[in-house]
Amino acid sequence: MRHIVLGLAGFLMLGLSVSAHGEERHDIKIYKGAKLDTVETKFAREVAGADAYCYRTGDSVEKVSAFYRKQPGLMSLGGDATGERFVKEAEGYTVYVLVANPWPASKTGQLNEDTVIRIMRE
Repeated sequence: MRHIVLGLAGFLMLGLSVSAHGEERHDIKIYKGAKLDTVETKFAREVAGADAYCYRTGDSVEKVSAFYRKQPGLMSLGGDATGERFVKEAEGYTVYVLVANPWPASKTGQLNEDTVIRIMRE
């Protein structure tokens, strides 16, 4: 049993370094090269109770937002140089995407200078 737990923990930690190329969450494509932030994702899921995933990239808000503007069914709710929000209505649920830079860490409030992509299903 201990080996299973250690193996699972190792697999979850691997998420910090795995690129999201070709991956989808809630029928939303993940920006190429973005990496899953397991700490932010865990906080969103366990503390906030959201069905959410958080990814990070060194690319600009404009470049990441341009990628999401091209996705079918994803509508921009507006934005500026620091971020943009998107929504996709699906049968029985809604998906929200937030692209932001800078952004505060959920646990500490520390301001991060990379770009975050939060995908949440409601």
